[in-house]
Amino acid sequence: MQKFERLPADILSRLPHVAEVLLQDSNVVFGYLFGGLATGSVKPLSDVDIAVFVRDTEGLAEYKLDLFDRLAAALGTAELDLVVLNTAPTSLAGRILRHRRVLIDKDPFRRHAYESLTLRKFFDFHLKEEALLARRYGLGR
Repeated sequence: MQKFERLPADILSRLPHVAEVLLQDSNVVFGYLFGGLATGSVKPLSDVDIAVFVRDTEGLAEYKLDLFDRLAAALGTAELDLVVLNTAPTSLAGRILRHRRVLIDKDPFRRHAYESLTLRKFFDFHLKEEALLARRYGLGR
């Protein structure tokens, strides 16, 4: 969700710069674009949603802030949501994987293994989530 500014009109042409930042970072294993930009439904209140899987999660808070700054500079906007998949809850990671666009992939085997395990967990979780929402709020299928 937009908080401060609109996305630049040429935001899609800036995505290769994001991929370059991620490629140059030795800690990033793979990275995704997700959300409105990935699905082609950009709206005035859209932001840029990026998810990364990293090799080392030590000092993650500082690392995430540094990576955010580098990605914001590459995009020309701070309207950015950055998710580190290593620590993302199953509910979020599964939703990211359902509508992702791969930006970089330095280790395809590791990415496929992550996706397979995470999606299996998510689908199991999603069944329970739907049942819970249906019971509690009358929502679901």
